[in-house]
Amino acid sequence: MRNLSTYVFATAALLASYSAPRAEDVLSEVSTLENEYFNNWSQGAEQAAKALGLNYRILSGKGDAAKQIEIYEAQFAAGVKITFGENLVAANIKPIVEMAKKAGAVHVAVWESLPGFHPLDAGTDNYAFATFFTPDDVDNSYRIAKLLFDKIGGKGNVVHITGFPGVDADIARTAGFEKALAEYPNIKVVGRQPGKWNQVDSRKVMEDMLVAHSKIDAVFAQNDSIALGAMQAAEDAGIHIPITGLDGNRETLKLVKEGRILATMGFTPQWQAGFALVRAYDASKGFKPSPCERMLYTGATLITAANVDKYQEFLAGEKLPFDWKKMSRALHPNDWDPQNYVWPIDVKKYWGSRIPAGYNLPKAYQEAFDAGCVAQLTAEYKDHYKQRIPE
Repeated sequence: MRNLSTYVFATAALLASYSAPRAEDVLSEVSTLENEYFNNWSQGAEQAAKALGLNYRILSGKGDAAKQIEIYEAQFAAGVKITFGENLVAANIKPIVEMAKKAGAVHVAVWESLPGFHPLDAGTDNYAFATFFTPDDVDNSYRIAKLLFDKIGGKGNVVHITGFPGVDADIARTAGFEKALAEYPNIKVVGRQPGKWNQVDSRKVMEDMLVAHSKIDAVFAQNDSIALGAMQAAEDAGIHIPITGLDGNRETLKLVKEGRILATMGFTPQWQAGFALVRAYDASKGFKPSPCERMLYTGATLITAANVDKYQEFLAGEKLPFDWKKMSRALHPNDWDPQNYVWPIDVKKYWGSRIPAGYNLPKAYQEAFDAGCVAQLTAEYKDHYKQRIPE
């Protein structure tokens, strides 16, 4: 896999070579270029862009929300018309979409949504905010938490290390953990602290937990980096306990295989980035997603020692096993294949109590929802899902 610095260098060279980018330029903006998740993300995006004949670039605001806005502003001003990426903070979504709308561009957002700002709120016939999608983190966390609790016999002391309080993924993963916890009355959460999605902070959290509690039977980590930090602290103390994460990073897969991490949830970021790019491309080429397709859940794979080899083998080659053109609704309007589970979000349920007072969901979405669009589209996407990610 090429190093991300190559992409940044290539971007600089391209910007120097052209007075203005071609209409077929595509931008992915992410929070960091320095972790494995976004290396995998960029691998998928680059290959999808190549398949579709697009000029791909990836840039990062390095975790700075204001810098993220500046990047989009500069890229839209330079003529970029197709953009996608993670939302660093929910508050950034609206200004990014407003800039895209003004520039005549399309944007696909991943992971973080803004309650009270549905893609249709940017305009019923406007695709500046083409789609938002995210894994179903409530269900994913529920499934992996149950696995963890069963591993320790349904009883014992568990440490829960969360991510960043207040963001969508952290809220959803905590909700899934709590849902599982309600089914196990003999599981006691002896400590819960944020690990801020990174290995360094989570290692310190776990070190403190080991000092504060004489008996810890398992750790539920809100992502893979947190799981690695907790594992290192435990192993430094001479303790081996079941630990779970979420992401499916390559390093974590090796640790699952070695038995040092019990399980992770594979989100397949290569697919995520490619799907986001393809959906943005489709919107730019005239594909009009229906109201219920504007906010989507995407599938994840529960990875344990039993299936880790199969999942690793699936992603092992330099050329990823996805047919990006076949994923396109514009290029394959009848025989398209999402190549993962995809289904509509029940937006009211997803946002829950975070919906602002006085906000009403867009009429087109509500009418489609009332007519049964969730079940209909779930079945349609499932029927088109042929080229499969191992389970």
